[in-house]
Amino acid sequence: MSVVRRFSISSLIMWIFLVASAFISLFPFVWMLLGTTMNPNAVIGGSLLPGREFALNWTKATKNYNLPLFFFNSMKIAILTVVLGVTINALAAFGFEKYRSKSREGLFSVFLLALIIPQIAVVIPLFKLMTFFKLLNTHAAIILPSLTSVFIIFFMRQNFQMFPTEIMEAARVDGAGEFRILTRIVLPSMKASFASAAIYMFLAQWNNYLWPLMTILTEAKKTLPIAIYSMMRVYTIEYGAVMLIVSISILPVAILFLVMQRQFVAGLLGSVK
Repeated sequence: MSVVRRFSISSLIMWIFLVASAFISLFPFVWMLLGTTMNPNAVIGGSLLPGREFALNWTKATKNYNLPLFFFNSMKIAILTVVLGVTINALAAFGFEKYRSKSREGLFSVFLLALIIPQIAVVIPLFKLMTFFKLLNTHAAIILPSLTSVFIIFFMRQNFQMFPTEIMEAARVDGAGEFRILTRIVLPSMKASFASAAIYMFLAQWNNYLWPLMTILTEAKKTLPIAIYSMMRVYTIEYGAVMLIVSISILPVAILFLVMQRQFVAGLLGSVK
């Protein structure tokens, strides 16, 4: 016996709303991809038809604007920040949660207070600090301030709370050292949490704009966000090449999220195997 669904105004409104929301969300990306094939006049004119200028735009992006170099700089900075940052923040969170002391909670509360300080408030002192250590116009000036994140320490500590301390105590009785407990027992059980922290730090560094703009002074050290900003400041803007560079800049983010989507969601939910 077949079941016939009855038409309802509420379901029709829901579907119209969902389709309209999907169109509004996807249209900028579709238009961006179409823009990679157009000349600047077609982009300015708002054409919605594919052009024939993709090869020319690719040449402009790779030769005139040195896209490979900017992409390599951004990727190097983001990967180093993730590897070093996740390690440092995970060790800090593990120490706050699993090693008890009288000043532990007070010190952690001071760390949490840093979350309410806006980033712009520490830009000038941080800039003077980089100047003092002669790190301006180096990638180290971008990486070092991003290694520690109070939010990641807080996030990782919340996940470490769900890991049974009894397992660690049993490992100590068996003669395992603290580093071995962390790397061989704790880390394999919390891969999703580490993946979530890595994705968060990668996105923050990949899209970082203000601080690199202040510290990077030469063309060879620029990252993709700064390069795109520089391309938009010239008298004649090559919109097709800009669209191409923007499209390429979102590829690592899209690939990373699609590949690690399950781990990211599980980490946010506090997955501990």
